[in-house]
This record gives sequence, C-alpha cells and structure tokens, in this order.
Amino acid sequence: MSTVLSVRNIETFYGAIMALRGVSIDVEEGEIVTILGANGAGKTTLMKTISGLMDPEKGSVTFLGEDMTGLEPDRVVKRGLALVPEGREVFPYLTVEENLRLGAFTRRDAIGGDLELVYEYFPILAERRRQSAGFLSGGQQQMLAIGRGLMAKPRLMLLDEPSLGLSPLLTQEIFGIVTRLNAEQGVTMLVVEQNAHIALATAHKGYVLEMGRIVMTGSAEMLRNSPDIQEFYLGRSQEGQRGQKRWKRRKTWR
Repeated sequence: MSTVLSVRNIETFYGAIMALRGVSIDVEEGEIVTILGANGAGKTTLMKTISGLMDPEKGSVTFLGEDMTGLEPDRVVKRGLALVPEGREVFPYLTVEENLRLGAFTRRDAIGGDLELVYEYFPILAERRRQSAGFLSGGQQQMLAIGRGLMAKPRLMLLDEPSLGLSPLLTQEIFGIVTRLNAEQGVTMLVVEQNAHIALATAHKGYVLEMGRIVMTGSAEMLRNSPDIQEFYLGRSQEGQRGQKRWKRRKTWR
C-alpha cells in the first residue's frame, strides 16, 4: 500500500495555547484510520490542520507525496482531500441536491454519475432531493454531509465525529455505509470518533490522542485488546469514570 497522508511533528496553536504537540500520523491507501480521544484532546484541531483550515506553527502535512502544509482549503479539496466537518454544517436553506452539487464545486467534469452513486448509498436523500436540508433529521443531515464530501471524488475523506448527536441505531447505519464505501469504492478514510466501540470495529488501525499528543497507536485489533483502551475507552473497568480521570492525569506529563 502507498502512503496517502503523512503528518509529521505538527504543532498547532490557539493563540498562546498549544493544541497539538508534535503529532505524527500516517494513512495508507485503502485504509480506515481512526483517531480516538476525549473532548479537548485536539482531534478536531488535527482535522482542521490537515484540511487547511488552520495553519501549524511547526511540522508538515504531505498528501499524495506533495507538501500541503498551510495550503488554502479550496486547493486542498482540488488535490483530492475532503472534510466532513463536526456538526455536519449543511446549508439549511438549500435543497439536498443543491448541497450535494456544492460538494463538486472544484470539479469541471460531469457529476451526474456521482450524484446517482450518492443516491444509491443514501436512498433517503434521493427521496428528498428537492427538500430543504434544514428539514432533514440529524442522521439524514449526516448522510448529506458524507454525500457532499463524496461529490468531490476524494482520494481521502476526513470524517469528524460522524456519530455526534445520533442514536446508536443511526450510528450503526452511518458506520455501515462508511465500511461499504471503503470496501466497494476504495475510499480511504480518516475518522475522528469518541465512540471507541464502533470506531475500532470499523477501522484498520488507530491512534489515541490525549492533551494534544499521540500516546498510543496500533492496529484496531491491538487497540481493542489493550488493557488501557479497554479500561478507559471501552468501559470495561469496574471503576468507570475514576479510571478516566486517572488516565488523563497519567498522560499530562508525557
């Protein structure tokens, strides 16, 4: 497999606050890679840095062999990287189909076949293609956000908290589609997710981000079997929340 994305020693700040502290990750072609971490760990900051929405102070972002550090977001999209943001951020007053067409704004080729592909994976969007996106349910808006990202024909799709605000049933449905897109269409994906159960059931490998640092990495199977991950992320500890607090305290000095 070839390396699609290589992030090296990224440091990103919010003002004087360092949000990412020397983060390095790799995504290989055809993989689903997950980033696990609690709120405030720096997951969304990492996604924004990769996609060009934030500029790092140090480090590099290489995509398909090209240095894209600090590149403007529209140029990042043109090179084949699409971000599905946290909170979905659909355009509520535009129709479903208008939202999807906006996902292809950097393209100059015909998009009709890609629209039909999106409707094939998300039949509810086909049924509601002329409905305003603001009237969709949360799960349907998440489908629309993923479909909009697919319209860019990305080599790599970034999904930021796709299960946010969704029921367990809808979360299963969304991740089922993620798995199908990866297996059937070959879409490489980097997924930020707090739901470690479903993230590790879907991904090939993962990284654990705490306090802006990568503190653990490995295959999804290895992470699932890790006592630390079982205790602090999969809820298998009898001590519950006390264990989570100990994990955070233990990692702050690293």
